[in-house]
Amino acid sequence: MEVLDLSLPSSNRLVNDYLSNKMDIEKFFDYDIQSPLVYEVRKKELEKRHFEREKLVEHLVSFNKRLNYHPHTIENIHKLLDTQSVVVIGGQQAGVLTGPLYTIHKIVSIIKLAKEQEEKLNIPVIPVFWIAGEDHDFAEINHLYVNLQTGIRKRAVPQYHNRKTMVSSIEIKQDGFMEWIEEVFETYGETNHTISLLELLNGFVKNSKTYVDFFIQIINELFGETGLVLVDSGSKEIRTLQSPYFKKMIEKNREIHDSLLMQQEVLSAYQYPKTIDMNESSANLFYTQNDERILLEYNVEHDIFSGKNNECILCGDELLKVAIEKPELLSNNVVTRPVMQEFLFPTLAFISGPGEVSYWAELKKVFEVMEIKMPPVLPRLMMTILERAIESNIEEIGLTIQAVLSGELAKAKETWLEKQTADVDGIISEAKKEVELIHKKVRNVGLEVDHGLADLLLKNAQNIQSQFDFLKNTFNRSILKRNEIELNRFNRIEKSLLPLGSPQERLWNVFYYLNKYGDDFIKDLLALPFEFNGKHKVIKM
Repeated sequence: MEVLDLSLPSSNRLVNDYLSNKMDIEKFFDYDIQSPLVYEVRKKELEKRHFEREKLVEHLVSFNKRLNYHPHTIENIHKLLDTQSVVVIGGQQAGVLTGPLYTIHKIVSIIKLAKEQEEKLNIPVIPVFWIAGEDHDFAEINHLYVNLQTGIRKRAVPQYHNRKTMVSSIEIKQDGFMEWIEEVFETYGETNHTISLLELLNGFVKNSKTYVDFFIQIINELFGETGLVLVDSGSKEIRTLQSPYFKKMIEKNREIHDSLLMQQEVLSAYQYPKTIDMNESSANLFYTQNDERILLEYNVEHDIFSGKNNECILCGDELLKVAIEKPELLSNNVVTRPVMQEFLFPTLAFISGPGEVSYWAELKKVFEVMEIKMPPVLPRLMMTILERAIESNIEEIGLTIQAVLSGELAKAKETWLEKQTADVDGIISEAKKEVELIHKKVRNVGLEVDHGLADLLLKNAQNIQSQFDFLKNTFNRSILKRNEIELNRFNRIEKSLLPLGSPQERLWNVFYYLNKYGDDFIKDLLALPFEFNGKHKVIKM
C-alpha cells in the first residue's frame, strides 16, 4: 500500500478558496489553517476556557466501556482530566456496516492529526469521533450500494421505520438483518477472510440492541488500538451534560437566529451560496415528544416555542425548565450542534467533510453570540482506493489516475465508442439520406393521387427510417460484443472509482476491502504518511 498526492480541485468554490488561501479567512473562520502556528495559537486559547472535564470523563468511560472497547480508549479518556489535554474531533452518522467509505476516511483523518499534533505540541491530543445518533433520518443510514451483474444497486436493510425517532433509539429488527449482511457479502465474493468477518459481524448483531450499538462495535474493532474515543449525541447521559448550554441557547435564541442570517449575508456578498436553510421563526433546537423529534419554531411576540403544526407548545420559561430538568428531551440541529460540541470538548481541530466547511463558514457569528471561538476547521483527507487491476486497466486505455479522477474517463469512453462504430454509423446515415430522397419522390406521387394520404405516407417514411436505426443498433451491439474486453476496462474503472458518476467514497463500503484484503487493510491505511496539504490521496493497493 502506498499513497500518491494529486491536485484535484473541489467542485465547491468556497472549499477551493479556503484551501488555497484565496478568501478573507477572518470573515468566515477564527483560525487560518494555513498558518504554521495555528495549533499553538488554538492551544493557548483553550487554556483560557473552562471545561467540565470530570463529568465528561465519567460519561465517556461509562459509554465507551459498553461495547467491545479497547483499553487504549479508556486510557485516552482519562487523559482528558489533564487540563493541558485537547481533542481532535469529527463526526458522522452511524451508517449500517459503517456506511460509505468517507466515514472511514474521516476517522483516519482524526487519528492521524491527533497523533501528529500530540508529537508537535507535547501535550495529550485525543482522537474523538462524534456519532450523530440524535439524527432521525433512518433512510440516510439504512442502506449500502452493491455491484451486481445488472449494475450498481441500492440495498436497504429489511426494516421499515418512518417515525422521526433518534437513530440511537431505533432497535435493530434481528429477523433478516444477518441474512441481509450475508447477501451483501455475496456480492463481494468469497475470500479467505469472508467466514471470519461474517462470524465477527454475527456476534456484533447479537450483541446490539440498536444500529448505533452495531456501529460502535465495528468501529472499536477497526480502530480500538488507536485509542479512538466515541461519543453519541443521541445518548441521554451526554445531554445531561449539555443542560447548561441548552439553557444558554434558549436564552440567546433570537441572537443565534439573527447572527446566522447576518453571516449568510456576508457569504452572499462574496458570492458563496448558503447551505443552511432556516426559516424566519426557526429556533434551531429539537424537542422530543412521544419518541419523535419536533423542530421548534419561536414566536417572538408571545414568547412561545412550538412545532410547525403545533405538535407541542411551550412558553420560554417552560422550555428553560425542560433544559434544566429534562435535557434528554432536547437535541441540536445543524446550527447548534457545532456549538454544543465546542462547549463540551477542548477542541484543537475539527475534522470536516467538504460540505461541513461550507456550513461552518455560516456559523462564525453564531459562535460570537455564544462567546466562544470556532476551532480550526480542517477538511478531512480525501481518498480514492486504487486496486492494482484497476490501475492496469487505466494504463491499458491510455489514461492516468489524475485524468480519470479529473473527469476525463467519460469523454475517453465516448470517444472510444464513437471510433468503434464510426463506419457503421456513417454507412447507415448515408443509406437513410438516399432512401429519404427516393421516398420523397414516392410521397409526391402519392399526394398527387390523393392528398389525404399525407399522414400515411409520412408514417411509412418514418417506419423505413426506424428499420435503419434498428440495423444500426444491431450492428453496434455486435461490434461492442466483439470489443467487449476493452469496453469492460472502461466499465470496471467507472464502477471502482466513479460509481454512478459519484466519488468512490460516497457509494462503496469498507467491508468490500476488508473482505478482499483482510483486517490489515485498516492498519496499513493508518501507517501511511499522510500530509494535510489539501491534496487528494490515491491509495495504491
